[in-house]
Amino acid sequence: MAVEFSVDEARERLVELLDRAESGEEIVITRFGAPSVRLAPVQAGASRGFGTGVIAAAWVAPAAGDAFDVGTDYWPESGVPSA
Repeated sequence: MAVEFSVDEARERLVELLDRAESGEEIVITRFGAPSVRLAPVQAGASRGFGTGVIAAAWVAPAAGDAFDVGTDYWPESGVPSA
């Protein structure tokens, strides 16, 4: 049997609900009185490496000789900084 919490209750008690879900209890969060989300622990065999739940991005440095100014948006061909 799932235990239901409204969005407002879940917001106030999130850490407690995560602990309860990780221990195996079925937690359902309702929105406008209807079930919306179920909290469940990650399966034991699932990967928990760096990329789990993380969006990674790569940044490529400009080629040698290219103008690059950290913190500003600048388009060299127009000579005018963008707003």
